[in-house]
Amino acid sequence: MPAPDPSDPHPHLWFPFTYHDDLAAAPPLVIDRGEGVWLYDRDGRAWLDAVGSWWTSLLGHRRPEIVRAVEAQLGRLEHVMMAGFVTEPVLGLAERLARRMPPELGRFFLSDNGSTAVEVALKMALQHWELRGEERPHVIALGGAYHGDTLGAMSVGDIPAYHATFHRLWKGGLFTDPPSCYRCPVGREPMTCAAQCMDSLERLLDAHRGRVAAVIFEPMVQGVAGMRVYPARVLERVFELCERHGVLTIADEVAMGMGRTGRFLATEHSGRVPDIACLAKGLTGGFLPLAVTAVKEHVYAPFRGAAGSGRILHHGHTFTGNPLAAAAACATLDVLEALDLPAALAPLSERFARQLQTFRDIEAVGDIRHLGLVGALELVSDRQTRAPLDPEARIPWRIHRRALDLGLVLRPLGDVLYFMPPLTITAEELDLMLTRARTAIEDVLT
Repeated sequence: MPAPDPSDPHPHLWFPFTYHDDLAAAPPLVIDRGEGVWLYDRDGRAWLDAVGSWWTSLLGHRRPEIVRAVEAQLGRLEHVMMAGFVTEPVLGLAERLARRMPPELGRFFLSDNGSTAVEVALKMALQHWELRGEERPHVIALGGAYHGDTLGAMSVGDIPAYHATFHRLWKGGLFTDPPSCYRCPVGREPMTCAAQCMDSLERLLDAHRGRVAAVIFEPMVQGVAGMRVYPARVLERVFELCERHGVLTIADEVAMGMGRTGRFLATEHSGRVPDIACLAKGLTGGFLPLAVTAVKEHVYAPFRGAAGSGRILHHGHTFTGNPLAAAAACATLDVLEALDLPAALAPLSERFARQLQTFRDIEAVGDIRHLGLVGALELVSDRQTRAPLDPEARIPWRIHRRALDLGLVLRPLGDVLYFMPPLTITAEELDLMLTRARTAIEDVLT
């Protein structure tokens, strides 16, 4: 039996997305409390949360309205199973979502997190066709996709570092070319994009005609792939091809929904409505785990049936419809409405875009990406060839560490430094976030 590692600062914990040897070199910060865009440790040191705590802190930490909603519900009921029972917060959440979502997406299945929302969507799509008497075993995803870390979600993921082992051992999906504008082989600018990258989707749909249940995509921004922002024309073509082939569309809005891109749903940029949409992360303002899989009524229709008919979705989670989480979600949606978000973000988004462009004078910044309150800088070793950084040098990780010294949480995705602060960040805090990021980059690179 291996002995415990004496250099491990937390020998009883297994940290996500963390190399073991980094734990000794850079022990995790022990965070005590949060306030707005700020995180504080036990000694009162403060860090500006530029990544929204893995994109969940939609309205800032400890948002008072959400705190009060959860406290009030905690005094009444912590949980009851959502099979044969329902609670007022869940009923209220359904009403609020129906008002906020496109009217076609009017039926909601509740689960726990983004991965489970995707799992539910995949099962719905596959069984939808089965109940209609068609065998459609395939789901197509975009190259560079990330849809979660459970096995079904990973089967439609295309990040080699995360998914290659499991595709080899279990199941891999069908993938298009990636919608990566920075490395687009056609060399089109986003404004003149004709979505040639989706020629690959057309070929896959033709090759598997009548055998594809759905196409799943992260609308407008591929998150884990490096905050790849792509033009609405790409999304429009996905919808056009799926409509032509009679294939369901699944929009994974887990990261980019809830107003992040300047629209409540990122798919709104295309003017189209998916058959299925997944929400999570910011749904409760980052307070509690909750996810929604929203569907059009035609997706639900084959599941209508009496006992013994087989027309039932055999899926559920212990904490499906948890009233504490639902109360937090109701309060989050109420705050979004009261603050007129995301519409009121337009001036801040424009300021963000301008400020990001100032990083272009740093030679290592190859690409600058922005949409709504999402921003990213892709670092390269050579701007002309767009060659990636030397992985052995661990430059993004060193920038992350330097940023922490400066009071900024800035966690990279590969060679990409990204910003996804709470939607309630002030202009002054936004400027401070970018100033500290520039200092961290320059300190490491010079």
